[in-house]
Amino acid sequence: MKTTTKTAAFALSSLFFSATALAQQPVPPPPPAVPAPGAPAPAPAAPAAPAMPAAPPADVPPPPPADAPPPAEVPLPERVSEVEQKVDGINESLSTANATLGTMSKLKFSGYIQGRYEKHDESISGVSPTGAITNFDRFFVRRGRLKATYTGDMAEYLLQIDATGDAVVLKDAEATFVEPWTPLGMRLTMGQFKVPFGYEVLQSSADREMPERAAVIRALFPGERDRGIRLTGRYEWFKFMAALVNGNFTQGDGVFSPVSRDNNRYFDTYLRVIGDFDFLVVGLSGEFGEKLLATVTTAISDRNMNGILEPSEVAPLVSMQRYGVWRFGADAQLYFDIPHLGGLALKGELVMGQETNRDFRGAVANSCLDKKQLGWIATGVQNIGDYVGVVVRIDSYDPNRDVTGAMCATTAVNAAAIDRQIDYGFGLLGFVSANLKASLIYEKITEQGTNVKDNDVFTAQLQARF
Repeated sequence: MKTTTKTAAFALSSLFFSATALAQQPVPPPPPAVPAPGAPAPAPAAPAAPAMPAAPPADVPPPPPADAPPPAEVPLPERVSEVEQKVDGINESLSTANATLGTMSKLKFSGYIQGRYEKHDESISGVSPTGAITNFDRFFVRRGRLKATYTGDMAEYLLQIDATGDAVVLKDAEATFVEPWTPLGMRLTMGQFKVPFGYEVLQSSADREMPERAAVIRALFPGERDRGIRLTGRYEWFKFMAALVNGNFTQGDGVFSPVSRDNNRYFDTYLRVIGDFDFLVVGLSGEFGEKLLATVTTAISDRNMNGILEPSEVAPLVSMQRYGVWRFGADAQLYFDIPHLGGLALKGELVMGQETNRDFRGAVANSCLDKKQLGWIATGVQNIGDYVGVVVRIDSYDPNRDVTGAMCATTAVNAAAIDRQIDYGFGLLGFVSANLKASLIYEKITEQGTNVKDNDVFTAQLQARF
């Protein structure tokens, strides 16, 4: 029984190891399939295509470097300090820019150019026997103004020049203190400025409708400007102006004005008060002072009778006359609109004056040299729509109303009787834009008595303003 069991176990072990050995041997390929009888033989396999060469391997980027260690963190106080420094730099730049812009905003430039053509009836080609120009018909630049104004802290700077084809001339140079404490807005100015008298003296030539100021203004206030000190102020509708000046104007004296010197030690006083009610403006003006008329000519005398002019025979001849001066003026301007037509302005001005001869350097006063002036101006301006206007002006000037006294020379009496002139002016105005104005003006000038001249003037002008 035991033998049979051992024999069976041995057989089973042999069988297990034989199966294991057979499983480790390769399996032979299956035999080729034999076609069935009567079936077509399979087509031979196509030859394999030659293998394509392998594409070159693409550049493989190098592996990324290992991450660098993070920088050490800046402490918070240092970062805040750096930001503050940058902000401070920006604020400093802004402060500089604001200061520059603030300065520029206080500086203002303005001005105008008047290109003009004039035709005078009295023009004659060439010159007179004495060499004086007798032709007045021409194109020219009447005014070329440039004004700079700077308004600072309680101060104002103003400078205006006039550049034309003849010269560059100083017109205004004002240093002004502006007081900020009272409601009067007072301003104290020293320098060169227009004297505060009347309406036409103070009116800008850019605003005036006629080419030139009236004859009475040109005669009594030559150049309109003087050098001195001025005080102005206003309260609601009331304005006042006062000035103390040299008295010989910037164009009034051929000897002293060109060198900015006064011709005497007596200052002239001006006072002007104005009531401004918008549609109606009225003013009163006064001047009190003294003037010295100085003329310098050349005296030539061939004393040795040799027919040769020698330096000792040429000498200056000086003449001086001293006068006390007073002038009074009244003016008014009325403005209103005419329906369906346009604005109308009516302006009037009266000027009275007297110059009383006084003794000077041994010469006694001579009442026959006294002068009593009278002048007036009447102007009307009617706008027609927005672009056209019509102006009419009549002005009169009498340099001396009369000469009285039994001892006065007949020539002086007769001269005073025929020295008045009246100017009738009218024309068209064209308001092309806010900056461009054109005018065509004709002036008929009439003289008194036998002192008649053919001196009418036609003016065409184009003004550009900024």
